[in-house]
Amino acid sequence: MPGNLYYGWILMSHRRVSPQRLYLLTICVALLLISVMSFLFYLGNKLSSQHAPLVNAAMQIKVEATTGHLWFEEIMAGDTTESIDGVWENIERADWYAKVMLIGGAYDLVTYYPLTDPQMRTSIISVRKALARFKTIAEKRYTHFSDSIPGSRIDQQFDTLFHNFIREADRVESMIHQQISKELTQYRLLGAFLVIVSAVTSLILSNFLYKREVNREELLDSLTQANQSIEQKNKELDYLAHFDHLTGLPNRVLFLDRLEQTISHSKRKQSAFALLFIDLDHFKAVNDRYGHQQGDKLLQQTSKRIANCLRDDDSLVRISGDEFIVILSDIRDVDSAVDASNTVASKIIEIMQQPFDLDGPIAHVSASIGVAIYPADSVDPEELTQHADNAMYHAKSLGKNNCQFFSDKLNKKAMQKLETEYDLRDAIKSDQFELHYHPKWELRSGRICGLEVLVRWQHPKYGIIYPEQFISVAESCGLIQQLDTLIMSKALNQYRQWEQRGIRFGRLAVNVSPICFRQPNFLSSIMQLLADTNVHGENIELEITESILVENFKKAQNTLFKLNALGIHVAIDDFGTGYSSMAYLKDLPIQTLKIDRSFVSDIGKNNVSAVILKNMITLGNDLGLSVVAEGIETQKQALLLSNLCCGIGQGYLLTKPLPANKLESFLIEKELNDR
Repeated sequence: MPGNLYYGWILMSHRRVSPQRLYLLTICVALLLISVMSFLFYLGNKLSSQHAPLVNAAMQIKVEATTGHLWFEEIMAGDTTESIDGVWENIERADWYAKVMLIGGAYDLVTYYPLTDPQMRTSIISVRKALARFKTIAEKRYTHFSDSIPGSRIDQQFDTLFHNFIREADRVESMIHQQISKELTQYRLLGAFLVIVSAVTSLILSNFLYKREVNREELLDSLTQANQSIEQKNKELDYLAHFDHLTGLPNRVLFLDRLEQTISHSKRKQSAFALLFIDLDHFKAVNDRYGHQQGDKLLQQTSKRIANCLRDDDSLVRISGDEFIVILSDIRDVDSAVDASNTVASKIIEIMQQPFDLDGPIAHVSASIGVAIYPADSVDPEELTQHADNAMYHAKSLGKNNCQFFSDKLNKKAMQKLETEYDLRDAIKSDQFELHYHPKWELRSGRICGLEVLVRWQHPKYGIIYPEQFISVAESCGLIQQLDTLIMSKALNQYRQWEQRGIRFGRLAVNVSPICFRQPNFLSSIMQLLADTNVHGENIELEITESILVENFKKAQNTLFKLNALGIHVAIDDFGTGYSSMAYLKDLPIQTLKIDRSFVSDIGKNNVSAVILKNMITLGNDLGLSVVAEGIETQKQALLLSNLCCGIGQGYLLTKPLPANKLESFLIEKELNDR
């Protein structure tokens, strides 16, 4: 139809004008149309070259920041496969994209034009500030690793800041999309107008215009596809920001939002709800034994098992690592919330005790659960979460695989533990520890045949603190390896001084934490300490507990053989009280059994204890092991043990543990008395 109109116009014009003028007019129309279409093509290219890079930059800001956030949370959860340097690189790249949106620049043959809209520039500046605060808090969390445990204030602040950053980045991206949509609309209207004009005025240029129209449509399709791709990326980023990629459960960010909503809802309806903090027992052992891939399968199965114990209205969240949180919402009152918590916790504990089939390996874990009730325990989301966390740790301290409710007494205990943890860090840095030495002697001859190293914390405020008051805290907050290394170094240096002065007393026994024993660098650290202090391995005895042998027997056996290769003796401490590991003795390269003091204190009073004691001594002697009885306080106990063929004793009958200078005096005095 447009073509017919054009031909009619040409015929009518041809009757009134000369061929020369018609030709000139045609040339002018053609030039005009060419100019208009060139402008249209220029405008389309400008839209593409200016806005497409900005859209990409806005998306990359969130991609890089979200990736850095996810890697950082994995590192904080204990994943050693990720590098913190990668997190900083992600944050720096996100900041680069934000900066290039302000001042422009070029990268990989792409030119970025700076934003001119004042509102957009203000938002981008806010994004950069949020990124800087995000990195500052991340560095603070990484530097003070133990201060940012799940649920801590800095942890909550970190997640809130990231949530605000994502919201500001979304705002920038939304404004860019609005600007693009507005210019696309104007571009479409202009293009439609020029198409109509070109169809009416110039059939000669129709082929040219057609090609330009095709290019225009391709440009529009490209921008449309880019918008669709961005929308899809936004959905994916939103999922990654709010959901755990492994289990599909809400993550910490979404949990905070849901917890605030639950508190608002409960406050409005004057109802209650319960917060269950769940931590898997022995999960690390599964990871160490079967690998992280099998550990991930266990976490996926765990999320399904817990979900099956809940109502549709309840919320299940994977907070980090092997920690989950359940919100039992919309409960009538506090008493009902307590009943509901007991019921759900019992179901979870029961179902978690069932074996996990990890596509071959069969794993066994259990669950420790802490409960806090709103509004009885707190109305503040951070405090409520912390209370549930403290209750969970209390459940672990009671032997794991149980549920405990928060109480004021428990909170005070948690605060004391936190204070001890802070003081312990300073104590290790400034070496506030003094070593005491407890002699062991041959029961028949009375000769000193060894010393056990015992540590005392000289607290600047509370005075002497004994190991049972701080060792468990050091283990729970990750300081035990530093503490064990410090004690071992001090003990070996003291031994070297005694050796140089000719003071001899047999082997020096040092206790080793199970956590340190399981570390990959345990053997190398022992070798380094021996080399630094120039002490031979045959002069040292390491005391370990039976629990080390139970969790991973093969790995423990391999480590013990390597210790023996260094000449180091190994003693099983508190034998008979833990896991009844007598069956392991024949396969382990150990040299000493230390019988727990509870059996010694009952000797002569309890016939059953006497029978067990006799059998343990006989077993040790038959296996060629040195048997040490701990806790000897009376001459009668020493005589009875000697009659039972126990070779070595240790206890207050001889002396209490002494510092190095007093021990030297004691050894000299005893040697004189024995002559």
